[in-house]
Order: sequence, then C-alpha cells, then structure tokens
Amino acid sequence: MTAEAPADTATAARSPAHRIAIIGAGPRGLTVYERLVALARKDSTPDPRPLEIHLIDPYPPGAGIVWRTDQDPDLLMNTTIGEQTVFPDPSCEVSPASTGPDMGTWYRARGGEADPDSTFSTRVLYGEYLTWAYEHILDGAPDHVTTVHHPQAATAIIEPTGVESAGAAPRERTQLIRLTDTTTVSADAVVLAVGHIPAELNDERAAFARYARSGRLTYLPPDLPAEAPVERLEAGERVIFRGFGLNYFDLQTVLTVGRGGRFVEQEGEPGALRYIPSGREPILVPSSRRGVPYRSKPITPDHPLTDYRLRYFTPESIDRLAGQDASLHFNDQLWPLVLADLRRAWYAALALSEPEAFAADPGRITEALAEGVDRHLSRRSRVEAGKSAHRPGRLTSASPAWSAIEAEVLADPGRALDLHSLLRPLEGARFATRGGASGAPDSLTAWMLDFLRSDLAASHLGPERSPEKALFAVLWAARAYLKELVADGRIDRTSFVTEVRGWFEDFVSGICDGPPPQRFAELIALTEAGLVEFVGPEVRITTARAGAPAAFSAASPALDTPITARALVDAASPANQVRYAADTLISGMLERGQLAVAVHHRADGSLQPLSGIEVAGPAHRTVDVHGRVHPHRHCLSIQLSAVQLGLAIAANPGKRARSLIDAHRIAEAILASVPG
Repeated sequence: MTAEAPADTATAARSPAHRIAIIGAGPRGLTVYERLVALARKDSTPDPRPLEIHLIDPYPPGAGIVWRTDQDPDLLMNTTIGEQTVFPDPSCEVSPASTGPDMGTWYRARGGEADPDSTFSTRVLYGEYLTWAYEHILDGAPDHVTTVHHPQAATAIIEPTGVESAGAAPRERTQLIRLTDTTTVSADAVVLAVGHIPAELNDERAAFARYARSGRLTYLPPDLPAEAPVERLEAGERVIFRGFGLNYFDLQTVLTVGRGGRFVEQEGEPGALRYIPSGREPILVPSSRRGVPYRSKPITPDHPLTDYRLRYFTPESIDRLAGQDASLHFNDQLWPLVLADLRRAWYAALALSEPEAFAADPGRITEALAEGVDRHLSRRSRVEAGKSAHRPGRLTSASPAWSAIEAEVLADPGRALDLHSLLRPLEGARFATRGGASGAPDSLTAWMLDFLRSDLAASHLGPERSPEKALFAVLWAARAYLKELVADGRIDRTSFVTEVRGWFEDFVSGICDGPPPQRFAELIALTEAGLVEFVGPEVRITTARAGAPAAFSAASPALDTPITARALVDAASPANQVRYAADTLISGMLERGQLAVAVHHRADGSLQPLSGIEVAGPAHRTVDVHGRVHPHRHCLSIQLSAVQLGLAIAANPGKRARSLIDAHRIAEAILASVPG
C-alpha cells in the first residue's frame, strides 16, 4: 500500500494489524524494512496477518539525513559505486535473496558509464540509490503490508504495561512512540536504527564554544559537513580544523569549489591539478595527532578495487589455532598472521617494482614467513593464549629475528617494512620553518608536499606495484574477515575491547580509510595556491592568554611558532559513544533505564563502559539496566559497536554483508512473534 497513507479500514476490521516501528529510515532502517517486506511477500498462508510498518524519520526514507539528495554534489564518498548494496545476495545465505540490484548494477541500468569498481560515488548519487531502493521495496510490498512514513523524530518510547514476555498478547506489548509533533505511534515491535546521532560537547569543546561567544570568534562543533554552518567562515581568514580525516576533506571541498573555485588538470604526474581561486576561500589549517591525513585509497581507473586473497590470516589457520569453539586473542594469536600477510604483500610488490632493492633472492622472505607462521600455528594450537604483554607500538615494530632476515635479503635497508613510520611519519620531526605555498627546503610545507605527492603516486601505481598500497589490500581483506570473527563471537571479549578496539582499529583506519586520490591532488593544488597551512604532529589547540586578543592557537612540537586564527572547526565525526548522546530518544531511554550502556568487566573487578548499548542474541534485542532482554525491541545501527566491528562501513555486494544478515534475523524474529 502507498506510503504516507493510513491503514486500510476494511483490512483493519478483518483482523488487527501487527504494528512495527522502525526508528531511523536511513540505510540500516531501510534494510530491516526490505527484509520485512521480502519475508511478508514470501508468506504463502491464505489469509496472512496484516502488517503495518511505520518508518519514523524527519528525512526521506532511504537517504535519511546523511545521504540526502539536496547536499553539495561535489561531496564524495570514500567507497566506490560498486561497493554498496541494500539487498542481500546469495553470499548472505538468507531467503529470499536477490530482491533488488546492488548500486553498481543500478548505476549501469540507469545509463552510468563509469566503471563502478574504480569510481568513487558522490554522496548525492548514493542517496539517489537509497531513495530508489525505498520506492522499489514499497512498490513490491504485498497487499497485506501497509507502510506509513512519519516525517518526525521520535523523542521517547513509553510502555504502559512495562516489559512483557515474548508470548504476551498484542495489546499488552504495546510501545507508544512519542514524536516531535506530540503525536504518538503505537507499535508491537520496535527497531532502533538511528545511525549517527549528535553528541554532547565534552568539557573542552564546551569551553571552546563559551570562549568563542565571549571573544566574538567562530567555533563550529562536530557536525555532518553538509549541515555545518560554513557561511560563518570568512574569506581570507585562517580557519583551524581539528581533524584531518574525511570530514575535513568534505569541508575543504565546500570551502573551495563550493565557493566558486576551480581545479584544472595539468600535465605531468597522474592526477596532478592546479587550483584557480575565486577569492572567497578562507585559509585552511588542518591538524591532527599524526599531522598527516589517512593515506589515500589506491583505487583508480587503472586499478579498480579487487578482492585480495589472504595467505596466512585465513579460516584454515584459525581452525589450527583454536578449532571451532575456543575464543581467540588478537594480539597473541591473530596479529602474527595479519603481520605475515602484510610482510608478504609488501615484499612481493617491492620485488616487482624495485628489484634493485634486494641483495638476495626475495623468495627467502616467503620461505621465512611460511616457516614462522607454521611454528606460530603449531605452538598456539597446543597452548592456551595468555595475557599479552605487547604494547601497540611494539606490535608494529619488527623483532630482532625478523630484522636479521631483512638485513640479509635487502640491499636498501630503507625499503624494509616499517609500520610504525608509515603510521606516524612525522613522529619526532623538527622543522626550522613552516614554509610558504611552495615550501622552502627543510620546511614543514615542503615535507608535507613530498608526503602527499609520494602517496598520490603510490595510489596511481596500485597495490600490485606499490608496497605502501599493498598494505591497503591486505588490511582491507583482513578487517573484513576479522569483522566476521567478532560478529560470530570468536574473539575474546577482553581482547576485542583492549586490542582490536584498543589499537588495531585505528591502525587499519590510517591505511585503509583515507579519501579518494583526487582529494590528495586537490590538497596539493590548494597548498601550492597558498590556501593551506600545516600545523605538524601532536597538535595542541588552546585559546589566547588572558589579556591577549581573542584567538585560537594550534601548536606542535615540530615547530617553535603556533598558528593562530579567529575560527576553529571540529572536523571530527560526531562521537558514537551512547553515554554522551545528545539525541533526545537515546539519552532519554538511557536515563529511564530502558537501555543499558554495554560494559567490559576488567580483570581487577572494575567496569569499563563501552561505546554501544547492551544487546542480546542474534536479533540484537535491547537490554535494560536490570539486565532484562526486551522481547520486542531490537537495534541495528552504530549503537551495536560493543559487539561488532566496522559498523560505519556499508553493506558490500557478494561479501556476506553482516548488516544485511542481521536485518534478516531481526525481521524473522519480529514476524515469528506475530500472533495468529
């Protein structure tokens, strides 16, 4: 039935509809909706119970707020067109499958000519796919399914009779969802799919906001780039950005091309650009702990994204380590396998592109890796992994034994794999000057331009010939497999919290989660045009001393002189810590005890709060502060971060997408509880 329409009165008279509310109708909510409709269409009973699905979101279903189709068309995703899907395929092992096309197939069907596997999607294009997917699902719904979209936000969930058991009658299990227009929606089952939600400003950010108001400065707290009030940033004035990630690059686009500037291609190295300013741009000052952005993705027309086959971090190795049931410890058991794959890929690419870097047969590396992995698997399959004494910094450094092998094989020690330097290339660096647009010799600007040009060239060389980008291929595949192990409960809880979340997740992000190569080319061109200044590593942002003119200051130990500005932008994604949620619904449910923050029980008996909420079972039923599992309330969103990995990554076609499997399990659980 048509969206926005009330339930059909004749149907309602026949039997009361089972009411399902999905709060948040962006990509995650859309997948639950798709599964509910697909399973309802599969129902072959003569007179199926009517279903009434309520989609609660102030923004259009599908695209939601993040992927809205009216945002700046120049904003890019850092994933390709071919990497997105809403519909499960046979790899998900659910039925029905293949109920709609992945984004690459959809794009080609509508006349798209670029290669989906090497073309980064615009945010608008992904929003259009999600919007189309919603309409496709809606149009395919059977007659006994009614869809109602409420263009409001949910502010509270009220349960008149409290939490009932799974066998309760429909009238006893009602959840009343209060909306921003003061109306309520009655539901028998609820799915929380709220995605990224606003966060309360921490003490430091709140202090920045107060200081900006008192000193008539500009401070923009964390926000979605498309929603940030960037019109407050004045032309020609410095703007310090706290953050050098994807949000910064989106804001860079909005404040340059979005203000009338143009990039033009120039001859020379692949992808090189020149910037023609409009005169309306501010001076951009990005900053971060590392002092450099995440490395650009090695995906180009010559090097589309392809599957990488891991050699050592594999299901076969896991079976040797722990069989089918035992919990795995990441640092002690799994990291050595990932590291072996990283070394193998690095030296294979180096042998192909720089054979002169070797003094002996590169095959010695492969032999040593195979021997080392076999010893590791034999040892760890016989003994229980104990507490790891490793620190993250030690884990990314080579052991003396491995360094000896590299010294034997390499003619150029400078081409040995050094993960720590790759992640923190500016650590301990000192510069006499910051440098101008072109970067004086030995200046920070000159160093940054060399870094950006080198990484951009490596991206165009591709994972097969660039050792640096070969690491991307390994970690991209390793993270996907680790995500499966985490979701299947194979990783020891302490190891997941302190090791996977504690250091490995950030390690992978530094190599894998950077922008498209185009954004590095644009950053180079903007720097050469005098529109970007760099701060250095370990940045510390402060305010001016009492009595001095009001200003923000960004300082680094790499330089003696800080940069000052009258504008500061927090270019970080909104924090996904539920206990700091500024969302009325989630924060209210936490305060009332309807939801519980997930905690980790430390060895000393203390409790460590985690980023997500407590959930139970494969259908992710929510748990309250008393430990009671709600039989008719589920979660599918970023708030599952206490039990899953990589939740911000979209479902990929052909890759057994966990979020689509989870959506199917939630839909099955909801429909299994429908009376009659």
